[in-house]
Amino acid sequence: MDFIIQSFAVLLMLGILSILIVVHECGHFLVARMFGFQTPIFGFGLPFGPHITLGKAWDTEFRIYACLLGGFVLIPELGDESTLDPAIYSTAAPGKNVDGAESGPEESDKEESATEQSEPQKSEQPDNAFGVKLKPFKKFPIWQRALVAVAGVTFNVLFAYLIMLFMLVALGDAHHKVMVRDTIDPTTIASRAGIKADDMIVGIDDLKVSGTADTIHYLKSNPATEMVFHVIRQGEPVDIKLTTSSQGTVGMKLEDEGTEYKKLDASLPELLGIAWQKLYDLTGNMVSALGQLAQGFWNNVTGAKKVAGTPNVGIGDVHGVLAVIKIGADIARQDWNQLFIFTILISMDLAIINLMPYPALDGGHLAFMTIELIRGRPMGERAHGEIIKWGFISLLFLMAVIMVNDISALMTGKLDLKKKDQIEKKIDKEAK
Repeated sequence: MDFIIQSFAVLLMLGILSILIVVHECGHFLVARMFGFQTPIFGFGLPFGPHITLGKAWDTEFRIYACLLGGFVLIPELGDESTLDPAIYSTAAPGKNVDGAESGPEESDKEESATEQSEPQKSEQPDNAFGVKLKPFKKFPIWQRALVAVAGVTFNVLFAYLIMLFMLVALGDAHHKVMVRDTIDPTTIASRAGIKADDMIVGIDDLKVSGTADTIHYLKSNPATEMVFHVIRQGEPVDIKLTTSSQGTVGMKLEDEGTEYKKLDASLPELLGIAWQKLYDLTGNMVSALGQLAQGFWNNVTGAKKVAGTPNVGIGDVHGVLAVIKIGADIARQDWNQLFIFTILISMDLAIINLMPYPALDGGHLAFMTIELIRGRPMGERAHGEIIKWGFISLLFLMAVIMVNDISALMTGKLDLKKKDQIEKKIDKEAK
């Protein structure tokens, strides 16, 4: 029976991830179609290996690829994955650009090297992209291309917001007991003030906390501020006064324990505002946590001095889809309702990661457009294609490393939430 439940939870997580990917790519697809961009392929999976064609509509071929860990919409005029396909490049007619208009000297990029200038341009009639014939390319203003690039991220944010709103209406507001697992070390602000492991935080000043997110957000919003923590210690109320650091931290490890949903007595307009505020706070906490992880990773790689309160993160601690499925499945088994929050977190994580200015991501497209806006002309065709190609290759390499980490973590039980919690508590006790 336990195997059946676990299998169903894993399939459910795969379904959730698939929906989030489709939502993201639908954003690109719909906005691109609205402005008249070509969308020769809508693919579920990574754009290599065998595929199954589902059908064709709206000048788009819909495919499912063998490697299902991703999704894409080819938009050649945006300069995306189609740049990797050499079939769309062939010798252009002399004196013609991709629109078939006469090109004068003022249109050439004088900063390109002689090699780049001698490279063949896209033909007036591009042959194909991944086996699909293309129409002649059109030129679109930067603002339209930028809207197409950010559409996927926007759809992920809107989807997360709708889930948050649905959760508040259907279940109510989630409340958790905020437990102090431990303080980071005896020199932290929390330790010196008298906060101890197993203290339950019920409030800070006049705020009644309902989870670690509330607690962290309040601390981050009040750096270098004196405040009073209201805690329950062994059944007795205790008030502890302390002053936060300049970063709004006090140096303690928190965890949510138990979940209770309370119906909100609010009108629909009020619920709309509450849902947005909760999503905003949750996203702020995610960005802060990702920043700390990035700093910890950088310190680990460069050997820089560790900053108190920053996690020690190495390349072996970076995980991906398999880890998400495993953790999500464990959460589903413990409390199905928690999948709402987990789905929101994954959707917002997709939005944040895709905005990074890295080739092959949406943020990379925006970076190229920014360069074009500053220079007054686009980057050379060859240079642009090479950057996209090597960016995509490096992304595949990173995915391979992450896959190895996920498999290793699954085999060693590192991703087992209960086992991991027990190990961490054991390490804390041994350290003491």
